[in-house]
Amino acid sequence: MPRYLYRGVNAKIHAKNGGRLVPKMIGAEFKRDVYYSEEVYYGDGSTYGKSTANAALMHQRDSARYPTSGVSTTPHIENARTYATHNDCSGYVYKIDTGLLEAAGVTMHDVRDYAAQPAIPGDSEVILVARDHGPLPPEVVVEVIDA
Repeated sequence: MPRYLYRGVNAKIHAKNGGRLVPKMIGAEFKRDVYYSEEVYYGDGSTYGKSTANAALMHQRDSARYPTSGVSTTPHIENARTYATHNDCSGYVYKIDTGLLEAAGVTMHDVRDYAAQPAIPGDSEVILVARDHGPLPPEVVVEVIDA
């Protein structure tokens, strides 16, 4: 795992969340029920029933449609910068030290460990989940960069 992961958000989200990294779904276990249908298919990496693998797969496919208690990150600062400034917005990139995650109770879920074909392979997405399934602890963020 790289030493640093990055999360890009626009200025509006940064202000709304008070500078915290907040998942779309707070308090929910990082697991998801999946029963094969048009949303999932055999061989995509999903498992029948409820699992962490399913949560990671659905989150990386479309976290707006399939919200979880995870926060998407990338080891590529330029990708995070692109997310922060999407639609010509101003934004911020959070620099997260992976060496601080375990002590802070944050688990990492590398999408490549779950998805047969990641939705955005160039992101090398890693989903971070806080122990309490809420915002990431602020001590894991070592810098907030103006994008």
